[in-house]
Amino acid sequence: MSIAALHVLLAPASDTPHPSLTEAEAHRALDLAQQGFVPSEIGELLDVCPDSVETAIEDAVPGGSAVIAAALRRRLRAWRRDHEDSAWWEAEAVFGIPHAHVLRLVRVPRDRELGVVAPGEPGYLDTVLAGTGCKDLRASRSARLYAFGATLQEIGDLFGVTRERIRQILSRDTPWPSTDLSAAAKVLAGARRFEHAEAAEHWSLTHPAAPLDEAPAALGLSVEQMRQLLGRRRSRHEPAFDAPREATRRTEAEIIEDLRAFHAETGRTTCQAFTTWAREHDVPGHQTAAIRFGTWNEALKAAGIGTEKGAKRSAFRDEDLWAAVISAVRAEDGSTTFQGVSDWLAARPAAPSGALIRQRLIGHDGGSWVQTVTTALSVLRTPEQFDSAWVEAVTAPRDWNTPADEPDPLDHVRAAIDALGPRITTSQYATWTRAEGRPTTATLQRRTGKLWRELLTEAGGTPNASKIKNRSRADVGEYVTRFLIDHPSATTVDYAQWAPRNAAPSLSTVTDRFGTWSAAVESCRPR
Repeated sequence: MSIAALHVLLAPASDTPHPSLTEAEAHRALDLAQQGFVPSEIGELLDVCPDSVETAIEDAVPGGSAVIAAALRRRLRAWRRDHEDSAWWEAEAVFGIPHAHVLRLVRVPRDRELGVVAPGEPGYLDTVLAGTGCKDLRASRSARLYAFGATLQEIGDLFGVTRERIRQILSRDTPWPSTDLSAAAKVLAGARRFEHAEAAEHWSLTHPAAPLDEAPAALGLSVEQMRQLLGRRRSRHEPAFDAPREATRRTEAEIIEDLRAFHAETGRTTCQAFTTWAREHDVPGHQTAAIRFGTWNEALKAAGIGTEKGAKRSAFRDEDLWAAVISAVRAEDGSTTFQGVSDWLAARPAAPSGALIRQRLIGHDGGSWVQTVTTALSVLRTPEQFDSAWVEAVTAPRDWNTPADEPDPLDHVRAAIDALGPRITTSQYATWTRAEGRPTTATLQRRTGKLWRELLTEAGGTPNASKIKNRSRADVGEYVTRFLIDHPSATTVDYAQWAPRNAAPSLSTVTDRFGTWSAAVESCRPR
């Protein structure tokens, strides 16, 4: 320990506040604490007051160095339980913590293990920590500072010498060349970052939707470190809304009053219209009513309002849609964005589509995805805010990978052919399926991996001929000539019916190439 640091420790207590650490010093102090250094050692390394060190660490991790040490100790012991045949010195390479500090954290006497001190091997920095083998105090302290993050220039500034002089001191007055010290420190830093990332991800997976500010006490990592380590996954713990709107706390009687007032003013009963009205009147939207009463229609029934007759609903209940969102949000490979959730669901054959969730839970002109995902996170974080039966329903395990027994996708296309005829466009099918409650073209294509033309052909239909662009005048003329051979009357009505059956250019293409239909007939009529 330096004379200056010793004087600080031995000086009588004073009411004068100690100077705060700079931002760079605070970052280094936190990193050193996460390597097992205690405030007095950090103060010596940085040449600052230990009280200032502890204050800086507490600002980053509430509870300070004691919380960090306890978190490290828990993770070290958990690692040892999973690696019973491993020696404690192996933890150095896993956690990026010097071997001597590992033993101190888990309270194992140093003489229980024989440290290996060859460069690049576990325990090499233990002798640096002990300060043995140096010719003087400055050499020992320079080695310790360099091994644990300080640059040669910073050490030189501390002692009032050049960086080259510090390099000479390390080379001549210590048994540890600067290149070996730097290499050992980089290896530990890399291992430490990897262990922190694994710990952060494990915490995120085991604490879905928990606020990010709960992580420091559990892991000894600052909130800012957690943000960086989790990357985009941090959105599971920092939703755009701090909490859902007061929707879940509104009484059923108040919701019924809202519904009746909405219906009296607008005469409408759709969930989208209600959410638009709710925003204007600063009350919860349709999601709250659907959650409280089970479904939107049940909420209307409770309010004594009739429902508008619409298309048949899919086989998925609202609880299933909420369960799908919650599953995607909490999954290791999931997401909180609408596109991310949609992609996650699309990879699972038995899951509802993102489009269906948008339609049923969000609405086309009411609600928002942010509110939906915030509610899902709140179910995971604070389920007591919601009706317990509803929470149980939406969090019950579901197998999204195994589709329930359902008709062959081609059966739906065959039914459409029976109703509409063999030539069906996607637009015609979409109109028909809304009335019949059948799967959309997108759903059929997702389930089969085939295009609409292929589905229609396999079901016995006749797909429209593919349009060929940029046909030349001569190419178009050949088709008109073939038509005129079969239809000497040469009416445009006959041609419009003939062209699709023969994959011929459309009437508009013919007139575009020849100017008028009469000119086309005159030019192409067989002589």
